[in-house]
Amino acid sequence: MAERTSGLHRVVTIPAVYGAIQNLLGGGGEGRARLAERLFADTEGKSVLELGCGPGTWVPHLGTAARYLGIDWNPRHIDSATRAYGTDTRRFLCGDLALLLDDPDFPRFDVVLGIGILHHLDDDVATGALATAARALGQGGIYVGVEPVLHPRQHPVARLLKALDSGRNIRREDGYRALLSPSFVALSTRIETGLMRVPYSHCLISARVA
Repeated sequence: MAERTSGLHRVVTIPAVYGAIQNLLGGGGEGRARLAERLFADTEGKSVLELGCGPGTWVPHLGTAARYLGIDWNPRHIDSATRAYGTDTRRFLCGDLALLLDDPDFPRFDVVLGIGILHHLDDDVATGALATAARALGQGGIYVGVEPVLHPRQHPVARLLKALDSGRNIRREDGYRALLSPSFVALSTRIETGLMRVPYSHCLISARVA
């Protein structure tokens, strides 16, 4: 399996629990703001699609985007996000992006966000998801992501948290680049630590479609 969904890992499907865990480990709104500064600098005035949007965690940090659509498989997350953040320009859908793209009227986007998505998917599924993300982008569009990452001399606490993660495909930096390369050009990845209140390591990702 690519993801643990039984036992204690099931509780993250509940929006309130998901948010509480994010706040505890990530430093709440302050921690998200630090990460948003690094990830979302290029979203001002643009159309943004977020894959696996959860209960809308990142929407407050995307206020300068012209249009936002969040997609998630969990109806409870979508209901929670719609109640909290839904507007005419901030919308949420429960569904499969690949099927939505079959509709010729489905819009294309300037930016696709994947925040902590790929480490829940095995290589074949992740490669397919990224190909679908590329289809959702207009010419010159950008995929922006962040994922937990493995690297040498990692802090023991970071290693423990990754072992407990519900996603079972945490990769090294070159592993993420290998997933992106079939669908994107101008790949940029870097490892950053110190973005959470606990020791952790993230791989920040930016990639452009041709």
